[in-house]
Amino acid sequence: MGNYIGTQLRDELIIDKVYTIHYFEYAKGFAFKGEEHDFWEFVYIDKGEAMVTAGDRAINLQHGSIIFHKPGEWHNIRTNAASNSVIVSFECHSPAMSFFEGRIMQIGNIQKKLISKIIAERINTFEGPLGDPYAEKLVRREQAPIGSDQLIKQYLAELLILLIRNDDTMQMSSFKSHITDTTFYEIEAFLSKNLHRSLTLSDIANAANVSVSTLREIFRTNCGKGVIEYFIDMKIEAAKRHIRDDNYNITQIAELLGYTGQHYFSRQFRQKTGMSPLQYSKSIKSMVKENI
Repeated sequence: MGNYIGTQLRDELIIDKVYTIHYFEYAKGFAFKGEEHDFWEFVYIDKGEAMVTAGDRAINLQHGSIIFHKPGEWHNIRTNAASNSVIVSFECHSPAMSFFEGRIMQIGNIQKKLISKIIAERINTFEGPLGDPYAEKLVRREQAPIGSDQLIKQYLAELLILLIRNDDTMQMSSFKSHITDTTFYEIEAFLSKNLHRSLTLSDIANAANVSVSTLREIFRTNCGKGVIEYFIDMKIEAAKRHIRDDNYNITQIAELLGYTGQHYFSRQFRQKTGMSPLQYSKSIKSMVKENI
């Protein structure tokens, strides 16, 4: 028998409670009147930009930026164009949280993945829509997967630790996995620039200079879905932003995104969102009116 001595692991950041986990799709002209509370909150701009007020500061927050509101800080958000944001509020009394006071940062790909994991686990764990601005309590699903609460705490703590370290270069398991990640983001950029086209697997593989089988593996590893499905999701997200910006009608949006007909566009939109483009437009406009 060896004389092993266990080492007690330290927790530098302990997440005590989570109050809200939102993913908002804002229409042009949305304005939240503002609030303050005795726990932390961060706002991450996933798409577009938004004007955020934090205390006596007004900040134009760009895509990829994150801002932290400390306990007791009055804050609001408003938009001049369509944008998407993640808002998470939580309780943490660790001294290390002082790092985030007044802090605005541009985050990297690994931190973006952690935020995506928080959102995905929130869907697994709690009931209700992600975009309900009036929800003040998370209601746990009866059949929530084992460890779902713990994963949210771990992902959130890991996100905070990496932001403090300013470290977006975590060790990859191999050089190949690093290349795979890099290729994924290059392909994603290519797809984003070609939303007006109808692309095939071969088109995308040729543009990325990889085989179709490698292309499929890259997307299965990075996002857990097929390439064409991912491309359709990007088109529908772009359609939603166009609808929220209210600069084009439904037929024009379908044409901008490479659809040969409005009917096919509307069918895909309903499959992805659960509502027609017109229903989505009405729901967004009603939310804007409620918050003015």
